[in-house]
Amino acid sequence: MKTMKKILLVAIDFWPKIGGVAHYYFNLCQHLEKDRIVALTQKNQEQVLPPAQSFKIYRKNLLSTWPVWPKWLPMIWHIWRTGRSEKIEMLWVGEILPTGAAVYLLTRFFRRPYSVFCHGMDILQAAKSRRKRWLARRILDKAEGVTVNSHYTAGLLKKFGVPLDKIKIIYPQINTSYLKKITPADCQALRESYDLAGKKILFSISRLTKRKGFDMVIKSLSRVWEKLPDLVYVIAGEGEDGQRLEKLASEVDKIGKRIIFLGQVNEHDKWLWLTTCDGFIMLPRTEPDEVEGFGIVFLEAMAAVKPIIASKSGGAGEALNGYEYCHFVDPLDVRDITNKILKLFEK
Repeated sequence: MKTMKKILLVAIDFWPKIGGVAHYYFNLCQHLEKDRIVALTQKNQEQVLPPAQSFKIYRKNLLSTWPVWPKWLPMIWHIWRTGRSEKIEMLWVGEILPTGAAVYLLTRFFRRPYSVFCHGMDILQAAKSRRKRWLARRILDKAEGVTVNSHYTAGLLKKFGVPLDKIKIIYPQINTSYLKKITPADCQALRESYDLAGKKILFSISRLTKRKGFDMVIKSLSRVWEKLPDLVYVIAGEGEDGQRLEKLASEVDKIGKRIIFLGQVNEHDKWLWLTTCDGFIMLPRTEPDEVEGFGIVFLEAMAAVKPIIASKSGGAGEALNGYEYCHFVDPLDVRDITNKILKLFEK
């Protein structure tokens, strides 16, 4: 019987870093035999991994803090050293750039096959300049295979010149263990702690970026409140668009306390809010060089069996394919968003 190759996943974006890609990689590793997978990722000061983690993780300074170019040179050394010590036979590349560049150069000497993972936005970023496009194409050309999170992302790669027979689609996995432990009493306590007893809760969770569409939800609420004055919109997450969203919320919510920003929440609280809320909304839209490759939060909202309002931008529609309790909207149409929110909460 042929034995499976031992794999080293090299990814800057990895748990406990916040985001769908980081959780995608962590859950992927958790579903493999612990002796088959090793992860190498960027060292950070955040919380340590949970005891349930079954595989080995190396956290190193993969990117230089010194004024040198390229900053990913230390990554080559750490990949080589980890690969030798762990007797690695196969490399998985978490990001086309810069991780793919380090692996591409290293494998000219450390002769191991590699595969690349792509999620959508990384492809658009790699296409921004002639130098990046040239390097990304070389990396993808030499790769044994390319794994993507959706058919949409596969389509982006096809435009990038990657043949379809080289592309493999693996949909993201989610961990629902927290969901199983939440009780009705927990949900009631959460409502009481935020003074939400008897309120309708519309919930969002994601990194706060412009392309996620939270601004359009907020803009629609003034019309929604005319018919649903007891609706409260709760947003979990942090990001570069946070201050703009809070300013917009203060302009729309004249009464106050009807738009709540939670900031970053842990896994338990994320699932507690998903269980407690009455509906989930996220309206990703395509921005220059940015796109929603899939949308793992939609899988989580589906697992909590919540009605969802979403857009079909990028791979988001694919994530929700076949889900009965989903309303699709134009992410740039305030009137459409308003009507769908009202429809979601109608008796």
